Amino acid sequence: MPEHSPYYRPEEVAALARRGVAVAEPRLVAIGREVPLERIAAGVRLHPFCRIVGAQTRIDAGAEIGRAGPATLEETQVGARAVVGDLGPVTLREVCLGPGTVLGCGAAEQAVFLGKEGREPPFTAGYGFRVRAGSLYEEDSSSAQHTDTKMTILFPWVTLGSNLNWCDLLVAGGTAPELGRFSEVGSGAIHFNFTPRGDKATGSLLGNVTDGVFLDRPRLFIGGNSSVIGPVRVAFGAITPAGARLRGEIGPGATPAEQHADAPSDRGGEIYGSVARVYRSQVLLIGELAALDGWYGEARARIARGDPDQTELYRRGRELVPLNLTERVRQLGALVARLEGSIALLEAGRPGDPRIAQQRALVEHWPRIERHLLNHAAAVELMPAALRDGLAESAARHGRVYTRVVQGLPPAAVAAGRAWLRGIAGRVATPEMLAAVPTLGSGR
Repeated sequence: MPEHSPYYRPEEVAALARRGVAVAEPRLVAIGREVPLERIAAGVRLHPFCRIVGAQTRIDAGAEIGRAGPATLEETQVGARAVVGDLGPVTLREVCLGPGTVLGCGAAEQAVFLGKEGREPPFTAGYGFRVRAGSLYEEDSSSAQHTDTKMTILFPWVTLGSNLNWCDLLVAGGTAPELGRFSEVGSGAIHFNFTPRGDKATGSLLGNVTDGVFLDRPRLFIGGNSSVIGPVRVAFGAITPAGARLRGEIGPGATPAEQHADAPSDRGGEIYGSVARVYRSQVLLIGELAALDGWYGEARARIARGDPDQTELYRRGRELVPLNLTERVRQLGALVARLEGSIALLEAGRPGDPRIAQQRALVEHWPRIERHLLNHAAAVELMPAALRDGLAESAARHGRVYTRVVQGLPPAAVAAGRAWLRGIAGRVATPEMLAAVPTLGSGR
């Protein structure tokens, strides 16, 4: 290899063996010179056709890279015992993998996987995964074959089936990794996050943050081949059948709540229908994301205290929460920008239409609303003492195993924590913010 090559020479790669790194074919492993070799820990296995680049790249002890095909790591951190390429080729760019993460075959960028705490499920993302920017897979959450996520947050144990497109959602619920106890989305489900007009103010909330982080709420189940038409709000305990068409609000139980459509649009979509439900759903979702940011900044940071690797992992995970939040604000703003044309057409053709006042209210209030929503950090306050003490007590019993620490909290700590998180969400999604857009009747 020429001296000016951006990669270490084969003999330099082979020298990793002296530190306990297994490299079967040093000539077939490319490591960029910007990667400090000491960041590849003892016990790592590098298979042929690995390409490892980026000054921030790091591979921790016991990780295995390229087991079943070529693997590219670019500005990526790989946690202890993680497996990259268990089923085929994998490309990772600006990704962080927690301990024990198992990736089959696919690609991910600007995503975080918090890793595995148990044996089930045996994988984190299966064959043909596409994990795009803003995806956050918390502990033992997983997706199966041919899945696509973006701006999606999965709480612990949440499981996505195969052949689905699941973008712009937060999914919570469930109490354990055993069958029948975790929230699940069946194969073939699609979250329709674009309207015919090209709007994306369609983020959906399945479960919530303020209750869901405590890992004590009933699981929810979305049947396979479902059409989930965002924005949707689904309650804990909801069970929907395969092939369902879901919109609006879905309550708990085995039968979806009766669906309703917003007031129809016309003129080929140029004139909008009612916008109140869409607006309120996004404000409520943004409030929940603000609460999650507070949870990461206070509770998770406290659980990880003293462990620099876990602290860094949670910090990376937290970075994706405001990324999701600002995306929701941005998409809501894009909808608002389109309303001027709708208002003009209504005023020209239907001057008495009640949609005019509703849409104009949103347009006029939007600068103030946008500033308020983007200032979500101002709503976060320090966690209550009962939760702080409860976390310390539970961590003393369970170490830093996140789900055990959370489920080991005493009831008083959980109650105080819920009130704290609801306060954060409520200071973002205030009654004033929610009432800024009047309804047209029946909550529309």
